[in-house]
Amino acid sequence: MTITTSENTTATNASVRPVVGWAAAAGAIASTIAGAIQAVRSDDGNPLVGTSEHVLLAMVAAALVLWIPGYLALGKLAGTRTGRIGAWLAVAGSALLALGMTSTNLHDQDYSWFPVVAAPANLFWLVGSILLAVATWRTRTLPRPLAAALVLVWLTSIILSQAGGNLIAGVIWGFVAWFLLAVTRR
Repeated sequence: MTITTSENTTATNASVRPVVGWAAAAGAIASTIAGAIQAVRSDDGNPLVGTSEHVLLAMVAAALVLWIPGYLALGKLAGTRTGRIGAWLAVAGSALLALGMTSTNLHDQDYSWFPVVAAPANLFWLVGSILLAVATWRTRTLPRPLAAALVLVWLTSIILSQAGGNLIAGVIWGFVAWFLLAVTRR
């Protein structure tokens, strides 16, 4: 399969390796596990990290890291400057959040610097997701509903997290993983 974009750049299935799709699938599973934990646990308001929160933080951080190759592949497949910038912003935000979550997990509570890192990380991830969604929509890299759903990953993972929103993010990334694996098989 060859995808030709409006900027006369071409990306082929050879530019996406199967490991990217499998990483996205593993991230989808980790996100789904985190969403299930979020949906059934109650927040006790304690700033110290409890047992279920350790698993939750590890799963969300793992999902964020495992989605990084998928974001980069989607930016490359979109073949536009907007797509590449969006992918790199989403990657930066995801990596920063994963770092912050992992440090919280190891320290049993947020470090004082966490809010300073989390605010720009969330902004990068959100803006990157919007730019990537626009690029994949315009170039028809992804089916349009899936392109639009890229923004929902941030919304469900952050805004709806306490209600189990990562379940939805996991489903969305499951479809993205399926797409990436399908692209590598053509």
